[in-house]
Amino acid sequence: MLKLNEIHLGDCLEGLARIPSESVDAIISSPPYNIGKSYESRRELNEYLAMQREVLRECHRVLKSTGSIFWQVGVYADRGMHIPLDVKFFPILEDLGMIPRNRIVWVRPHGLHAKNKFSARHETILWFTKGEEYNFFLDEIRVPQKYQNKKSWRGANKGELTCNPLGKNPGDIWLFQNVKHNHEEQTVHPAQFPEDMVARMLLSTTKPGDTVLDPYMGVGTVAVVARDHGRNFLGAELDPSYHAIALQRISGEPDSEGVFPNLKTLRDYTARTGDPVEKFRFQVQVGKKPTERSKSRMFDEAHHLNELHTRLESEETAFGQRVRGESDGPHKLPSQQKHQLATGDDTEPLGLF
Repeated sequence: MLKLNEIHLGDCLEGLARIPSESVDAIISSPPYNIGKSYESRRELNEYLAMQREVLRECHRVLKSTGSIFWQVGVYADRGMHIPLDVKFFPILEDLGMIPRNRIVWVRPHGLHAKNKFSARHETILWFTKGEEYNFFLDEIRVPQKYQNKKSWRGANKGELTCNPLGKNPGDIWLFQNVKHNHEEQTVHPAQFPEDMVARMLLSTTKPGDTVLDPYMGVGTVAVVARDHGRNFLGAELDPSYHAIALQRISGEPDSEGVFPNLKTLRDYTARTGDPVEKFRFQVQVGKKPTERSKSRMFDEAHHLNELHTRLESEETAFGQRVRGESDGPHKLPSQQKHQLATGDDTEPLGLF
């Protein structure tokens, strides 16, 4: 039997077979997309989906009746076709008797520009529950209202708050920053979950002491978030190098040469021990020395949602001006937005170094 807070090194089906039935409170994972990335082997789509059906059948077995599964997927591209994988996974989960609760859109406002179709700018998280009675803790994940202290100005409720003082439901469109260059969570893994996004899924469906499973653990993000929020974790990882990184992130300790798997683990360690950050290095470090977290520029999801709204509004306004003949060029935008649209570089400088 797989022990709590253990990551099986090997095939996920082998790891799942070692987990008792109905012992897991939530499953949070992103399976390989079958697009030929360095950490996966490409298969014919039907073969890939058959394998995923077997994995999900085991996930359903180990999940408690009140449990949830969050399955984050992108697209399968083949000979110019664009096949959203959530469309293929939806019937697999329904066939297991699971109940759909949300289709969450994770907006990815940057990326490669397509030439013969619209550029892909989102991925999907499918949230299914095993039964009708399931855990959902909205108060744990509320976000600020647009007008947080808005009050009624007439009627019987005059002067009273018109919104929940704890905040609002975050909705089903998420814009957590992608983990890539200049992000303190970045490791050598090319497709990594943002920790804050995992936290939203975990906090909304589990309580302290519950158990969270990721059958495709990668470099251990789900395990790290579970640890940080008082949950237990289980998982599996096939790649020995990713497995080793996951274990080091969980331990929070440097290796024998004073190197950490990412800048966040380094900063957490020095904040805990009082050691200077300059004493250590991290795996994806390029050039500059690490700095303390207090000197970095970090932006939350609300900031990125606002930036996206502003950008999309500007793009659509500029397009409308063009088609109505009110503009002699493709865009009439501020110079910074012109640069972003021309280059696709709309990342916020996080100043992590």
